[in-house]
Amino acid sequence: MSGGPGYTDVRHANLTPLDEAVTKWKNAPGTLSQVATDFGTEVTKGLADSGWEGETARAAWRRFRLVKAQLLAAQEEARRVHTVLSQALEKFRAAQEDLKAIEDELEGHAHLKLDQRDGSVRLELTAEEEPKRTACTKAYQEALASYRDRTRAALESADTADRDLAHALTADVNGTARGFNDRAYGSLEAARAQVAADLREALRLAGAEQGTMTSDQLGRLTMLVTRHSGDAEFAERFATTLGAERTLKLWYNATHPRSLDHPDTEIDETEWWKSACTLQKTLGTTLATASHADSPAIRRWQQEVIALGDRRVATFATTHPFGFQLMSNLMRSGTWDAGFLNRYGDTLLAWDEKLNTRDGYAYWANTADSDTLDLLGGGRGAGDTGHDAAIGFLEALGRNPEAATTFFARPAGVSGAVDRGSELNGHLACLTSERNWVFDGNTRAGPRELAGHEALGHALTAATTGYAWDDPLLTGEKPEIFAHGGDRRTAATAGVMEQVVHVYGGEDGPRLLHEQAALAPALGAMGGSYVDDLNRGVSGVGDSLRNTGAFPPAYRGAAGFGRDQAVDFLSVLGRHETSHGLMNQAEHLYTLDRLAEKPPSESEENWTAGRRVLLTEAEVRGTLDHARVRQIEARYDAESAAAQDSYRQSANWTRVGMSASAPAIANGVLNVVGKSGPWGVVIPIAQASGVEFAKLFHDDAVFGGPRNPDPPQNKDQFFARGERDLGATAQKYLIDSRHGGDVTGDLADDIKSTYLAVGPQGNAYEGREP
Repeated sequence: MSGGPGYTDVRHANLTPLDEAVTKWKNAPGTLSQVATDFGTEVTKGLADSGWEGETARAAWRRFRLVKAQLLAAQEEARRVHTVLSQALEKFRAAQEDLKAIEDELEGHAHLKLDQRDGSVRLELTAEEEPKRTACTKAYQEALASYRDRTRAALESADTADRDLAHALTADVNGTARGFNDRAYGSLEAARAQVAADLREALRLAGAEQGTMTSDQLGRLTMLVTRHSGDAEFAERFATTLGAERTLKLWYNATHPRSLDHPDTEIDETEWWKSACTLQKTLGTTLATASHADSPAIRRWQQEVIALGDRRVATFATTHPFGFQLMSNLMRSGTWDAGFLNRYGDTLLAWDEKLNTRDGYAYWANTADSDTLDLLGGGRGAGDTGHDAAIGFLEALGRNPEAATTFFARPAGVSGAVDRGSELNGHLACLTSERNWVFDGNTRAGPRELAGHEALGHALTAATTGYAWDDPLLTGEKPEIFAHGGDRRTAATAGVMEQVVHVYGGEDGPRLLHEQAALAPALGAMGGSYVDDLNRGVSGVGDSLRNTGAFPPAYRGAAGFGRDQAVDFLSVLGRHETSHGLMNQAEHLYTLDRLAEKPPSESEENWTAGRRVLLTEAEVRGTLDHARVRQIEARYDAESAAAQDSYRQSANWTRVGMSASAPAIANGVLNVVGKSGPWGVVIPIAQASGVEFAKLFHDDAVFGGPRNPDPPQNKDQFFARGERDLGATAQKYLIDSRHGGDVTGDLADDIKSTYLAVGPQGNAYEGREP
């Protein structure tokens, strides 16, 4: 097992937060009781006295009874939480007091000294006394043993209380049900006993031979694993006691309820697959929790899992998948240990690269192994059955930014802009440009949105931004990230982004995005996250005269994109409707932020920087819009309904809008809802709130707003929309900041010439062609 708290952890623990929590939870039941009373007197009683009848009334009363039951359950759950917190606090304090008593007793002692590092007590003699050490040791033997035992008892008591409290607070007694539960653990002893019983039962059920488990038993196993998926001790003991091979077999058995040896086992198909879907998520979370344990047992489990990767797992069915296939499907949930993920991924890709190159046989397409191993990803893209082991692993990277950044790290010794294939990380080069991803047996011609490309996008997003791709901080639950220093980019994440820009902004970039359309949201998110570095690159003349006044580096080791690289990458993003929209949104918000930071009325330096910001947006917008128009023209007849619809859809990004009521956008986070769910795009703006934006740019000017004309239906209208948007931004910047209008017209001419030259009049000399 992982080690418990050490001497200094217990002796110097700050118990004030726990003490405050105990007080708050002590008051919680009374507060909830008052809520229940108010609900009864102000809601229920009034309706009861009103004579309300009928089906609507009956439905309302059913709802009221549910609310009442939940309020009562909340009171009891709060009372029990207070009890376990209070018991733990009492034990922690007692342990501290015991250690403090030992320290006080030994203060100034002639011969016994306390080691403040580990709590051990030693015999310390003067030079004159040293010859009598043997006699002194014998004389103090009982005292030394007593102090050792008292210290050990105090630490063990604190450790036990810590573990029991973790059991009590992390166990989800509701399972998959929602709401409060009055069956929460009522004491630390009850939590300890129940966890031990649940572990024994879970291990017994998990070890069942394939084909012998009933639907009720699978449901029970799922409930037990779900209850303790966040409990580190339960997770570690479950994984290590079950063992690596039985862990893999457990998941195979869950996806294959019947076996050749036991064909008559009765299975309720509906209940079985409902439980199995939940089990995949919660078993994965449990194992991910266990992977973080620092113990010899879990390290052996990790080594065994990796060793089983390229071996077929023996089953009692007609198929025998590889260990990698089973394990990777359990990696789709939870946050796995970074070191384990990198060791696992190194071995997985080394094996995969030998068998699955772009021009080679699609190894995973063996039709004899076409059974379903993934119950969470079915229906995404072309349909993901869990056959490809790389997908689940990449999903795990997508939820562990540290692991992802390391896995795709720029090779050591490479400095400056990445400008050749030999400077790419081998994993990144293989997965983006070399691997054969089309192995699902679907022979339909043309590119398809594959689940593997989507998973690769998740992993690269985490690697470049420092956030899990679906982190709640980015998806709207806690949008105020920049109020807390939300930029997590580093020189390491920038090193990955420089490689991404080289690959997808290179000569093969247009083809890669065409073939990997499911990567478009991720590429848009990554581009938006590095919009400042891309603008700095675009602002230069060649690779010189980059404007750091208008576009200052926001972090140490900022990405260094050459101008051609930045333009090429933007032109590839512009080809796809999704990445075109995301990058335009990010560009515009970043532009507004830079303008809000540089009011032109304050100084000539600000005016110069603001002018550069406006001109750079014009160039970036022109590059994106030019690429989008060329792509539409290459795919559709110019006058066709499909082309008209594409122009309309490609202008929809301007409908996002921003106001004081949209804190996520105001704080530099775009929430994008698509096929794969919410995406969070981090935009490196400086504002911690929408106040400055609201002062300088009213809603109707942020993205064109309600004054926008009808959606464009051809390229002329599309470019005209772009020109109007740029003009509206410049006018707001000048007028609302009290600088005055563009009296000479020089700024207007420069913005027009920049946008028109790159947009409608753009040519093949800049950017990538479709």
